[in-house]
Amino acid sequence: MKIAVISDTHLGTKWGTPRQQDPFDQAQEALERALQLGAQLILMPGDIFDTRIPRQEIWSRAMRILASALAREQKDVKLSGTVDKNPDDISSVAFKGVPIVALHGNHERRVKGLVNPVEALEAAGFLVHLHTNTLILETPAGKLAIHGMSNVPERYAKSVLSAWNPKPVNGAFNILMLHQAVGQFVFSGEESPTIDLEDLPLGFDLYICGHIHYHAEARVHGRPLLFPGSTERTQLLPIEAQVPKGFYLLDLGEEVRYEFVELRCTRDFFYEEMVFDNVGIPQLNDAIRQKLHELLARPRRNPDKLPLIRLRLRGTLAKDASRGDFDQEAIVQEFADKALVAINKDELTAPGLQEKVRFLRELREHRLPVDEIAMRLLEAHLHEIGYAQVFDMRTLYDLLAEDRTEEALEKVLEVVGKQIEAELRGGRR
Repeated sequence: MKIAVISDTHLGTKWGTPRQQDPFDQAQEALERALQLGAQLILMPGDIFDTRIPRQEIWSRAMRILASALAREQKDVKLSGTVDKNPDDISSVAFKGVPIVALHGNHERRVKGLVNPVEALEAAGFLVHLHTNTLILETPAGKLAIHGMSNVPERYAKSVLSAWNPKPVNGAFNILMLHQAVGQFVFSGEESPTIDLEDLPLGFDLYICGHIHYHAEARVHGRPLLFPGSTERTQLLPIEAQVPKGFYLLDLGEEVRYEFVELRCTRDFFYEEMVFDNVGIPQLNDAIRQKLHELLARPRRNPDKLPLIRLRLRGTLAKDASRGDFDQEAIVQEFADKALVAINKDELTAPGLQEKVRFLRELREHRLPVDEIAMRLLEAHLHEIGYAQVFDMRTLYDLLAEDRTEEALEKVLEVVGKQIEAELRGGRR
C-alpha cells in the first residue's frame, strides 16, 4: 500500500510576481509523480491554498491539479467508517479515483461557521477534510485509520488536542496528522508552540505534521514523525537553500518504509550573508555585484527557471554614508534577466546608530519625564548636525511647552535682530 504525503503547496502565493506559476508547477509535479510512483492514497496536511478566500483564477488551477487524482482509475481504497465525522459530508466522488485526505492549515483557517477552502473542496468531491475526527479505510494493506487535526491558533493547540484525545482504532494502521508547530519544529522563531513531542498521543503507528516548511524526520513514542515541508519556498530562509523540496512516499507492508522524493521543477535558491565594516556605498555596490556574479556561476539543478538569490547585509556603513543612499532596487533590476534577487539591508547600520540606541536606552532607564526626554533628543540631534547654538533651544523649548508662544517669538526676533545688526556692521567696514 503506497501513500503520498504532499504538504503546504500554498497555491496562490507570490501571485502577481514572476514566481506566481511556481507553486502550481510544484504541486502538479508532486501529485503527478506520486501517482506515477503508484500512490493509492494522498495525504495533504494543510495549507493547500495560501489564503482563506482564494481568487477564481487560483481555484481554477487548483481544481485542475487535484482532478488528476480523481481521474486515476483505482478501486483499492474504500471508505469503511468514520469517528466524529458525518459520513454524509463525504462525497462518493472522492473515492472514484485516488482519494485525497486533507487538513486545513493556518492560511486557510476561518472563524467557526464559515466555510474554508478545503471544506469547499470536500463539498465538490475533490477530497475528504478532517478536523478533530477520523477516517477509516479498507486498503490492500488492511484497515487504515487516519486521524486529523487541522490548524488552530498555537495558544489553543495543546488544549484542543487534549480535548479531542484521539484513540487508535483496533486492528488498523493508525496515522495521526496535524498542522501545527511541535516542540522545536516551528515555522518561525516568533512562534511559541504549546504542543511538545511528548504531548502527542500514544499508540499511533505514524505521525505526520504540516506547517513546517522544511522536510525533517523525528521519533515520537518510538514511532516515525514526518514533516514533509512545503513544495514552494515562501520564507527564503537559509534552511530552504539547504533542504530540497518534495514529498514523502510511504509503503505500508509488514513494516513502514518511507522515502523523500525531491521535486525537479523548483527554482535553484542561493542564500548568502555579507558582513561589512565601515563600508562606503560604491564599495558596497561593487561587493554585491561581485557576489551575485559568483553565485550565478555555481552549478544549477534547474536551468529552465531563473534562480532565487537572497542577500542578507550586515555590519556598518562608512561615516559619510546612509542606508538610504544604497539603492538595492537598482541592483535587483540590473540582474533581473539572470536571477530573482532579494536584498535585505535591515541589519546594515549607519554610523553612530549603536550610540543612539544606547542613548535612548539610558533615557528610558532614567525614567525621565516625556518633555525632558524630548528636549534631550532635540539637543542630541542639534549637536550631531553641528548646530552653532544661535538660539538657546532649551529656553525656547520650555516656553513653547508652556504655551508661551509670544515670549518664544520675542526671543527668536531678538536673536535675529542682533544677527542682522552684526552683519550690517560687518558690511560697513
